[in-house]
Amino acid sequence: MISSLYILKMPQLRSCLLFFFSLILTTVTIAQTTQIEGTVQDARTHEKLAFVNIVVNDGEAGTTTNLDGQFQLRHSRPIQTVRFSYVGYSTHFITPDSTGTLNIYLQPAAARLAEVIVRSGANPAHRIIRLASQHRERHKPENLDAYSYRTYNKFILTAVGTADGAEIRSKPSLSRQDSAYLKMGKLLGEQHLFLSESITDYAFLKPNQHKETILATRVSGLEQPSFGIVAAEAREFSVYDDMPVFFGKRYLSPLSTGSTRKYNFLLEETSIVGSDTIYIISYKPEKGKNFDGLSGILYINSKGWAVQNVIAESAADDDKRGMKLQQQFEQVNGHWFPKELDVEITIPQVQLKGHQPFGHLRTYITNVQLNPPLRRRDFGLIALSQAPEAHRQPLSFWEQHRTDSLNRLEQRTYQQLDSTGKADNLEQKIRVIEYLTARQIPVGKISLDLNRFLRASDFEGLRLGVGAHTNNRFSERLTVGGYWGYGLGDEQHKYGADATLLLHKPLELKLAAAFFEDVLEPGGRRLPFMPRSTFNSLRPALLTHLDYTTHRSATLSSRLLRYLQVQATLRQEERRPTLAVEIPESPARHQVAEAVLGLRYAYGEQLVQLFNQTRPVPNSFPVLRAQYTRGLKGFLEGDYDYHKVDARLSASFRHRTTGETSFTLMGGLIKGDVPLLAMYNGYGSYNSSYKVYAGEGFETMAPYEFFSDRYTALFLQQDIGKRLLRTRFFQPNLVLLTNIGFGDLQERQFAEQEPYFKTMTRGFYESGLLLNDIISSPFSGVGIGFFYRYGPYALDKASDNFRIKLTTSLFF
Repeated sequence: MISSLYILKMPQLRSCLLFFFSLILTTVTIAQTTQIEGTVQDARTHEKLAFVNIVVNDGEAGTTTNLDGQFQLRHSRPIQTVRFSYVGYSTHFITPDSTGTLNIYLQPAAARLAEVIVRSGANPAHRIIRLASQHRERHKPENLDAYSYRTYNKFILTAVGTADGAEIRSKPSLSRQDSAYLKMGKLLGEQHLFLSESITDYAFLKPNQHKETILATRVSGLEQPSFGIVAAEAREFSVYDDMPVFFGKRYLSPLSTGSTRKYNFLLEETSIVGSDTIYIISYKPEKGKNFDGLSGILYINSKGWAVQNVIAESAADDDKRGMKLQQQFEQVNGHWFPKELDVEITIPQVQLKGHQPFGHLRTYITNVQLNPPLRRRDFGLIALSQAPEAHRQPLSFWEQHRTDSLNRLEQRTYQQLDSTGKADNLEQKIRVIEYLTARQIPVGKISLDLNRFLRASDFEGLRLGVGAHTNNRFSERLTVGGYWGYGLGDEQHKYGADATLLLHKPLELKLAAAFFEDVLEPGGRRLPFMPRSTFNSLRPALLTHLDYTTHRSATLSSRLLRYLQVQATLRQEERRPTLAVEIPESPARHQVAEAVLGLRYAYGEQLVQLFNQTRPVPNSFPVLRAQYTRGLKGFLEGDYDYHKVDARLSASFRHRTTGETSFTLMGGLIKGDVPLLAMYNGYGSYNSSYKVYAGEGFETMAPYEFFSDRYTALFLQQDIGKRLLRTRFFQPNLVLLTNIGFGDLQERQFAEQEPYFKTMTRGFYESGLLLNDIISSPFSGVGIGFFYRYGPYALDKASDNFRIKLTTSLFF
């Protein structure tokens, strides 16, 4: 009986013993798990060091510091030694004490001589760089089917002193500049110049659907900010791209194809952590290589040959802005994904009472989900928008999502600037700036149109005027406005009025009516959804003749599809040409009635809603505009019966070697009874009185030198940048251009007027060379352009075919 009982209970006893031993082993394991944490800083400046390499027990475990110089590491065995190494600093070894908290100060190392040593054989860094380059595609986040995450963003604008404050204070008497310097230094010791935070949700669906919503925003000095700080461009910087965009400028990536022929790579350290190896490689452009490059450090993990950390900064001495970017990645479900982002921006040419201003943007990425169940209908046309209650989020929401807590200086910045903002009515000033970007000044329920105040052109001379439209305070759906102007050159009054009614917001369905007594270009091109000419297009100011016009129209426009906009217009005009003075037998006035159907197709285009405005986001896909116009004889007093078709295709492409290629292909065809003013002029932009690059049209052709009833034209530009011409004192941006046009006149009613213009039947050709930004600042530049006219329509005197013009650039 005993024996039977013993046998019966053996399995239970065995289970108990196994459980008991497992418990002991688990307890021992927990007892042996060691955790250390702390911060690594520069021993001299106390600057927190990001991406310091930390190895435990000669490679048993390891980690790197985050962007705040902080680290945390757990190891299942006792920690005997910890090694801290960082490029440019002496390696530091320690044995942790029982507290587990470490504050490490690294000493900057003496100048390294490794870069000037001539190595025999292959550079060991090249093999690693090539392996990382070969695995680029698998690590690009955009190659995932979908992903989403949440971000916390903090932007600080502050400044640092450029002189020794102690030395200034020791002077027996302080100058006015010294006093201002010390006063500013005291202010900066108590608060920043500007502080903003935001929390956003971001989602991506392959191939090109993305959206970001600002859930919370806080801006120092503003109670109701209409914008939130997002790290869109910095976050999209990818070292895996051939030509990543780095704050508006494209640079050659150190992981691009053939980068080992252009960059100098140096294997600084190899760190073995468990089964993985981390290769720390510094990089900078090779001497004598002329390209836009970066410099910094790559941390490449042998697990998938992925970039674990990257430091990148603009390497060229001529860059107007100093920019430094640091990205940290972590593995999420086996995929390396960005975790933290840090950006510093400086403009060396700008000083603030002896202090150097700089901006600091920090982004933390959390709640990462790879391949979530997103659908196309989850994404609209708006890529970036702000939630209506974003500026009213409670403190509890911020404390829940704020990855980086506010320090004393940041808290005081909010307190001081919020009170100062109220006293100075900063909220209203920001609103004024918002409207200024839209060329408007709000005055109650109306907004004054800035582009109506002052204008200059060859035909009108100096034009003074005023214009106004109602704004959102008047109505969200109805906009009414008008304008008046007077040209001091032609001594004529111009005026007009218009109204727009928003019928259906989701489809952007709008009904508009307009009337004006003004001037229009004879033979000009009016295509749908074309923005008004900007500072970069001076052609309208160079035109020598314009038609005085009485215009009436009604337009219905909408966005039928995601990327397709359409509009239908019925218009009636009386045109009184001034060009007829130089062409005999031309009518003194024309009655024209037209029905117009136009479209704009921009594949992949998305919009952003910030600063109370909606703006398109540039992309690399071509934009197509097409239009059909029917001349209505006998309707609305129209005298002409014709059909007219117009099209315009524009696009830009970038290449890592040759730079940016831009082209515009235009064409048109007219059939029927048509007045000269409704045909196509040659699209010339040369006026002997103005030596300025127009940025649009043929630069060596007079505006009305050619007329055609059918034409095609190609405008081609190649922006090489500084790749071919870069010296110490002369570093212009080099742009090559070629413009070609063909035209014909087959409707013979203007045969008697042909001696006064040409038709471009044999082709018009011109080429040019732009040396932009010879003289430049952080925000603008001035250069020079050379243009030459050749081919069948070259002028008899060779020197007359050569033109020199001034070029201008804006960098914002």
